Amino acid sequence: MKSWVAPDKHGWVHTPRTNAHWATLLKRYGAAKTDPLARVLAVARANRCRTVVEENRYVDPDFRSEYSAFWSQRFADTPAFARRLHFFRRTLTDAHLDRLPEDAGYLGYATLKPIGRPTGAGRVGRTVLKPPRRLDKATLTLATDHVSLFGTELSVTGAPFYEQDGEFLCCAHVAAWMCQYSAHLKGLTGRHLTAELVEMSPSAFTEERDLPSPGLTLNQIQAIFAATGQPALFYGLTRLPHVEGVEDPPLQAGPPGKWDTRIFSVICRYLNAGFPVLIGTDDHAFVIVGWYREKGNDRIRFVACDDQWGPYETINSPFTDRRGPWQSIMVPLPPKVYLSGESAENTANLLIRAYGTRSGKQPKWRELAEALSRGEISLRTFLRSNLDYKAGVLDKGRGRNAERSLRLARLAHWVWVVEAHDREKRERGQPSVVAEFVFDSTSNDQSPVESAFSLPGMTATRPPDGGKGEVALSSSAWASQLQ
Repeated sequence: MKSWVAPDKHGWVHTPRTNAHWATLLKRYGAAKTDPLARVLAVARANRCRTVVEENRYVDPDFRSEYSAFWSQRFADTPAFARRLHFFRRTLTDAHLDRLPEDAGYLGYATLKPIGRPTGAGRVGRTVLKPPRRLDKATLTLATDHVSLFGTELSVTGAPFYEQDGEFLCCAHVAAWMCQYSAHLKGLTGRHLTAELVEMSPSAFTEERDLPSPGLTLNQIQAIFAATGQPALFYGLTRLPHVEGVEDPPLQAGPPGKWDTRIFSVICRYLNAGFPVLIGTDDHAFVIVGWYREKGNDRIRFVACDDQWGPYETINSPFTDRRGPWQSIMVPLPPKVYLSGESAENTANLLIRAYGTRSGKQPKWRELAEALSRGEISLRTFLRSNLDYKAGVLDKGRGRNAERSLRLARLAHWVWVVEAHDREKRERGQPSVVAEFVFDSTSNDQSPVESAFSLPGMTATRPPDGGKGEVALSSSAWASQLQ
């Protein structure tokens, strides 16, 4: 590693065009074709990357924290600096670096650390890349990062990625980091460096020694999320919640991670809300960052960031996953979200049926309840901040009076939103939301508080202090906030 920091170089510019060129860049860091670095380069290449700028002697806060806590204590000499690869769609030269053109087409960055086993594994540090084009129609939990390259400010929107080193950072550390860094970029928490996350994992929750890291228990991961200000909801695959309208699969032999279809609805609720989901297996942890439906059928594919594979991995089915049966689902959320998505969705289901039975002069409400019973209506549930929800209310075709009523409503900082979709209209690409319920996230699962609701022809709000609710006319169908 003596040549890791070139004292007289600001960096290097590569313009790979062929497979051989990309292979040379990979070999420069001793990585194999199956290493995460290879997948990082593959994502950049899929986005038509034409230039890779290699930033020399980069001071990376995360690696510096790791260096101070661990690598500087090693007998073998380890440099304190990282390198950073920046990917661009435009062809650039070294002459461009001090003043990058505005149309350079920034695709993201990958930090490389001066560590790694002989194969080069464990070298990829903080990384944010634009998703590959194959995921253009996927629902992804992306965040926008801002970086500086030689004085030029750049931004990229993607899912954070990090690779474990197998000594100081284990898979659970970097999986927790991916969730936490995403939350930080969205302004939900402060930034916590990788070494801080290691420090946050209490030794009392395991009989193993701290270093080299043998991995984390679920309790230790929970403790990390709590310490970062995002206490996590926990779902064991042996006891997933029942939700009205979601079929409970018959009990089968073998672990639930091999057959329990409720996995999809639980995970998608939080992905729709923009929150990544941590998955635990018997000996591994990784992060789900998105989902999409396979073209031509209703099969759901998940998108993962797994430190042992790379960013934006497609998981064809959780039931045949190469990592083994999934055992737990963990979702770090803002601290005052007490209400679960399942309880909000269950309550919305019951309310639609209740309004349908006492519809009076509103036959459309009864028709809605009957359509829900026949399976023609599907419920889609997601968490939104007050700000984002109200911004999303506008221009969806629900009517000016309804928009005004919802925009002026007094809502909690976070709300659960349950949309009722007409499946047929959604398939035709038409406005498909025929009802909506907004719940106070600070209420509880035993008695969810309904802050606002919309049914065909009417929108109503319910003030939090017992005030008189406001009722406004609304349309019979409008566009989803998930579009």
